[in-house]
Amino acid sequence: MAVKKAVKEAKTVSKLPLDEQLKAKREELLIAQQGLGSTLQNPHHIKALKKEIARILTQINATEGDK
Repeated sequence: MAVKKAVKEAKTVSKLPLDEQLKAKREELLIAQQGLGSTLQNPHHIKALKKEIARILTQINATEGDK
């Protein structure tokens, strides 16, 4: 039997609304992906940013479902 895991809460770094946090993380991801030239600067940081964006989107979708 599969047991559902609880949704992880995104780290609350600031008191910004979720939409603004999402926008900031997406901009940070874009900058990290562009890097300097054709090489990635830190692939682990990019992966972490993608996970944070997914957690924020999950929170947004959960709050919209409650409405």
